[in-house]
Amino acid sequence: MSEKIHVLDSTAFFAGIPFQGEGRYYTTYHVMDEVGSRGIGSQLIHSRVQVTEPSKESVQKVKQVSLRTGDSKSLSEADTSIIAVSLDLASSGSQVILVTDDFAVRNVAEALGIDLSQTNVRGEWKQITWVTYCKGCGKEYSDPKATVCDVCGTKLSRKPKS
Repeated sequence: MSEKIHVLDSTAFFAGIPFQGEGRYYTTYHVMDEVGSRGIGSQLIHSRVQVTEPSKESVQKVKQVSLRTGDSKSLSEADTSIIAVSLDLASSGSQVILVTDDFAVRNVAEALGIDLSQTNVRGEWKQITWVTYCKGCGKEYSDPKATVCDVCGTKLSRKPKS
Protein backbone atom coordinates (compact mmCIF):
# COMPACT_ATOMS: atom_id res chain seq x y z
CA MET A 1 0.00 0.00 0.00
CA SER A 2 1.34 3.43 -0.93
CA GLU A 3 1.95 6.18 1.59
CA LYS A 4 -0.84 8.71 1.97
CA ILE A 5 -0.22 12.12 0.49
CA HIS A 6 -1.95 15.13 2.03
CA VAL A 7 -2.32 18.33 0.03
CA LEU A 8 -2.74 21.20 2.47
CA ASP A 9 -4.78 24.38 2.26
CA SER A 10 -3.84 27.24 4.58
CA THR A 11 -6.38 26.15 7.23
CA ALA A 12 -4.46 22.89 7.67
CA PHE A 13 -1.37 24.84 8.76
CA PHE A 14 -3.33 26.88 11.28
CA ALA A 15 -4.78 23.63 12.68
CA GLY A 16 -1.24 22.19 13.04
CA ILE A 17 -1.77 19.20 10.73
CA PRO A 18 1.73 18.98 9.16
CA PHE A 19 3.29 19.08 12.61
CA GLN A 20 1.40 16.15 14.13
CA GLY A 21 0.45 13.61 11.45
CA GLU A 22 2.25 11.03 9.38
CA GLY A 23 2.57 10.72 5.64
CA ARG A 24 3.84 13.10 3.00
CA TYR A 25 2.63 16.68 2.79
CA TYR A 26 2.38 18.99 -0.20
CA THR A 27 1.18 22.52 -0.74
CA THR A 28 1.71 25.30 -3.27
CA TYR A 29 3.58 28.59 -3.29
CA HIS A 30 0.25 30.46 -3.30
CA VAL A 31 -0.77 28.74 -0.06
CA MET A 32 2.68 29.40 1.44
CA ASP A 33 2.19 33.10 0.69
CA GLU A 34 -1.09 33.02 2.65
CA VAL A 35 0.45 31.09 5.55
CA GLY A 36 3.62 33.18 5.66
CA SER A 37 1.65 36.40 5.83
CA ARG A 38 0.09 35.13 9.06
CA GLY A 39 3.35 34.37 10.86
CA ILE A 40 3.69 30.56 10.61
CA GLY A 41 7.43 29.70 10.70
CA SER A 42 8.49 28.89 7.14
CA GLN A 43 11.59 26.92 8.19
CA LEU A 44 9.49 24.49 10.21
CA ILE A 45 6.95 24.15 7.40
CA HIS A 46 9.57 23.44 4.75
CA SER A 47 11.07 20.63 6.83
CA ARG A 48 7.78 18.67 6.65
CA VAL A 49 6.03 20.00 3.54
CA GLN A 50 7.04 19.86 -0.10
CA VAL A 51 6.08 23.08 -1.89
CA THR A 52 5.23 22.59 -5.56
CA GLU A 53 3.21 24.06 -8.41
CA PRO A 54 0.48 22.37 -10.46
CA SER A 55 0.58 21.61 -14.15
CA LYS A 56 -1.14 24.05 -16.50
CA GLU A 57 -3.40 21.22 -17.67
CA SER A 58 -4.67 20.53 -14.16
CA VAL A 59 -5.22 24.25 -13.48
CA GLN A 60 -7.28 24.46 -16.67
CA LYS A 61 -9.32 21.40 -15.68
CA VAL A 62 -10.03 22.90 -12.23
CA LYS A 63 -11.17 26.15 -13.85
CA GLN A 64 -13.49 24.29 -16.22
CA VAL A 65 -15.08 22.26 -13.42
CA SER A 66 -15.44 25.34 -11.20
CA LEU A 67 -17.41 27.01 -14.00
CA ARG A 68 -19.68 23.97 -14.16
CA THR A 69 -20.24 23.86 -10.38
CA GLY A 70 -20.67 27.64 -10.13
CA ASP A 71 -17.67 28.09 -7.80
CA SER A 72 -15.31 29.91 -10.19
CA LYS A 73 -15.80 33.33 -8.59
CA SER A 74 -15.14 31.91 -5.12
CA LEU A 75 -11.80 30.23 -5.89
CA SER A 76 -8.57 32.15 -5.31
CA GLU A 77 -5.31 31.29 -7.07
CA ALA A 78 -4.27 29.38 -3.95
CA ASP A 79 -7.54 27.40 -3.99
CA THR A 80 -7.17 26.52 -7.67
CA SER A 81 -3.52 25.56 -7.17
CA ILE A 82 -4.14 23.07 -4.34
CA ILE A 83 -6.95 21.35 -6.23
CA ALA A 84 -4.76 21.14 -9.34
CA VAL A 85 -1.77 19.76 -7.38
CA SER A 86 -4.11 17.13 -5.92
CA LEU A 87 -5.07 16.12 -9.47
CA ASP A 88 -1.43 15.95 -10.54
CA LEU A 89 -0.41 13.77 -7.59
CA ALA A 90 -3.45 11.50 -7.96
CA SER A 91 -2.64 10.94 -11.65
CA SER A 92 0.62 9.29 -10.56
CA GLY A 93 -1.39 6.60 -8.74
CA SER A 94 -0.86 7.95 -5.22
CA GLN A 95 -3.61 8.07 -2.60
CA VAL A 96 -4.19 11.81 -2.26
CA ILE A 97 -6.25 13.57 0.38
CA LEU A 98 -6.95 17.30 0.07
CA VAL A 99 -7.17 18.92 3.51
CA THR A 100 -9.34 22.04 3.46
CA ASP A 101 -12.28 23.65 5.21
CA ASP A 102 -13.12 25.91 2.25
CA PHE A 103 -16.55 24.99 0.88
CA ALA A 104 -15.86 26.09 -2.70
CA VAL A 105 -12.60 24.11 -2.75
CA ARG A 106 -14.36 21.06 -1.33
CA ASN A 107 -17.17 21.39 -3.85
CA VAL A 108 -14.87 21.52 -6.90
CA ALA A 109 -12.55 18.81 -5.52
CA GLU A 110 -15.48 16.48 -4.97
CA ALA A 111 -16.70 17.08 -8.53
CA LEU A 112 -13.20 16.02 -9.68
CA GLY A 113 -13.22 12.87 -7.54
CA ILE A 114 -10.53 14.04 -5.11
CA ASP A 115 -10.65 12.57 -1.58
CA LEU A 116 -11.21 15.18 1.12
CA SER A 117 -10.42 15.72 4.77
CA GLN A 118 -11.23 18.69 6.94
CA THR A 119 -9.75 20.37 9.95
CA ASN A 120 -12.79 21.66 11.80
CA VAL A 121 -15.92 21.94 9.60
CA ARG A 122 -19.04 20.92 11.48
CA GLY A 123 -22.08 19.29 9.95
CA GLU A 124 -22.70 17.08 6.96
CA TRP A 125 -21.02 17.85 3.65
CA LYS A 126 -22.87 17.63 0.36
CA GLN A 127 -21.89 18.84 -3.07
CA ILE A 128 -23.59 22.01 -4.32
CA THR A 129 -24.10 23.34 -7.83
CA TRP A 130 -24.53 27.11 -7.82
CA VAL A 131 -26.64 29.29 -10.09
CA THR A 132 -26.14 33.02 -10.65
CA TYR A 133 -29.40 34.97 -10.42
CA CYS A 134 -30.93 38.40 -9.99
CA LYS A 135 -32.52 39.16 -6.61
CA GLY A 136 -34.52 41.94 -8.26
CA CYS A 137 -36.36 40.15 -11.06
CA GLY A 138 -35.36 36.51 -10.53
CA LYS A 139 -33.67 35.95 -13.90
CA GLU A 140 -31.05 33.15 -13.81
CA TYR A 141 -27.76 33.34 -15.70
CA SER A 142 -25.65 30.48 -17.03
CA ASP A 143 -22.66 32.79 -17.59
CA PRO A 144 -20.72 32.75 -14.29
CA LYS A 145 -18.92 35.96 -15.32
CA ALA A 146 -22.15 37.98 -15.42
CA THR A 147 -22.28 40.52 -12.58
CA VAL A 148 -25.27 42.78 -13.33
CA CYS A 149 -28.78 41.84 -14.49
CA ASP A 150 -29.36 42.84 -18.10
CA VAL A 151 -33.11 43.18 -17.38
CA CYS A 152 -33.26 45.38 -14.26
CA GLY A 153 -29.63 46.36 -13.51
CA THR A 154 -29.45 44.69 -10.08
CA LYS A 155 -26.13 43.21 -8.91
CA LEU A 156 -26.25 39.41 -9.35
CA SER A 157 -26.01 36.89 -6.53
CA ARG A 158 -25.66 33.13 -6.39
CA LYS A 159 -27.69 30.41 -4.72
CA PRO A 160 -27.68 26.61 -4.67
CA LYS A 161 -29.37 25.14 -7.73
CA SER A 162 -32.56 23.29 -6.80
